[in-house]
Amino acid sequence: MSFLNLEDTKNYLRIDYDTDDVLLETLMSSAEHYLSDAISDFESKITKNKFKERTKILGYVLVQEWYDNRELRENKDVSYTVRSLLTQLQVSDFDE
Repeated sequence: MSFLNLEDTKNYLRIDYDTDDVLLETLMSSAEHYLSDAISDFESKITKNKFKERTKILGYVLVQEWYDNRELRENKDVSYTVRSLLTQLQVSDFDE
C-alpha cells in the first residue's frame, strides 16, 4: 500500500539531512494508514492515477503538519487543506 517514499517526502518538506529519517518514516506510515482508514474503498481507488497523486499530496501535507507540530497543543483540529482534500478523496469517483 505504500504510496509515499522518504526521498519525495523529504523533498516536499525541504529537508536535506538524515537525522529525522526514522521519525519521517513513522509519520509517513501513520499518514498512509490514516488515509486508508478514512477513505472507503481505498484499495481499489489507489490504483487510479488521479486519486493516487492527490492522495500523495495529502500524505505529504499530513506528514508536514505532524512533523512541524510535534509539541503538545490544545487545538487538535486538522487544517482546512487536509479537510478539503480528504473530503474530495472520500466522495470523488476518479474514473479514468
